[in-house]
Amino acid sequence: MKSDRLDRALAAEARRLRKLADPAPSRTLYALCRLRVPDQLRDGPRTTAELAARVGADEEALDRVMRAGAELGVVAPETELTGQDGARRWRLRDAGRLLCHDEPGSLRAELADNDLFSAWAGFEHSVRTGQPCYPKVLGSHIYDRLEADQHSLEEFHRHMYARAQSLYGPLLDLDIWPHQGTVVDVCGGTGGLLAQLLVARPGVTGVLYDLPSVVALSPLAVPELGDRVRFVAGDVFSAVPAGGDLYVLASILHNWKDQQALTILRHCREAVAKGGRIFLLERSMPESGICAAAFGDLCMLAMTGGRERTEGDWRKLSAAAGLTLTKACAVSDSEISVLVCEVNR
Repeated sequence: MKSDRLDRALAAEARRLRKLADPAPSRTLYALCRLRVPDQLRDGPRTTAELAARVGADEEALDRVMRAGAELGVVAPETELTGQDGARRWRLRDAGRLLCHDEPGSLRAELADNDLFSAWAGFEHSVRTGQPCYPKVLGSHIYDRLEADQHSLEEFHRHMYARAQSLYGPLLDLDIWPHQGTVVDVCGGTGGLLAQLLVARPGVTGVLYDLPSVVALSPLAVPELGDRVRFVAGDVFSAVPAGGDLYVLASILHNWKDQQALTILRHCREAVAKGGRIFLLERSMPESGICAAAFGDLCMLAMTGGRERTEGDWRKLSAAAGLTLTKACAVSDSEISVLVCEVNR
């Protein structure tokens, strides 16, 4: 009897592990996003034949993908409406709206990025060497690859803008943010965080700083913001704009190894105005024990060679840059903490 119970337990564990290793769910979402199927369903249900004609897909193959999408909860068969000859119609579920290209908080650009999936094929290289496998599999660093493909660059930063809107929003309710002065968003992408901050704090002016190709994509040059936002292009490994009262690094340093992260922090320390501060918006892993951030940590290793860090790691890194981490502020609605750093004078 004991052996039978053990066999059943192991069989259950085998099913669990197979499910975890199954690439089909992510590939299903990839196909739906890549073909923009959810966008075709926003106005109402459509048959598989209609969808296939609109997105340029094989009808039978797409129907099989739609059935898998229903299992994942992003689409559903419409039971009351049928097409000719009883053809099944599909409708978009609430989760499926996140796969549409212009939905607030959209995940489409992320899930349609095949490179991020393909790079994992070389993960053994990262484990053996401690180096990112993305360049080994795809031929160049992720940021160099984006720079070389305008469409991919636009898609990536469209996703990052939407991600910033949802990820950092809850953090702006903290009372640590200034109501006046100049905030420099370092490597701020196209301004997803800075846009929210400027709307929430009318007395604040902002500087959006990133590579020329990235700053050129920013949607923040709008009349409502007037002269409250300034765009500066440059390379963070060379310098950052000087004279800001607050420098914000949002999910930037986890992309880099310690030495590169230190270079960025030191440039910010040199640039910040007297009495100014530096905010790091990053995950803070527990010092020990199991945590969900462990998977994000491996993603950093594989894609960029960076890492997630513990609060102790952040303190050491800050100290090496001539900073003191004075507080770590978190909210229940965000996986990100605001690490407040003061300059050692």
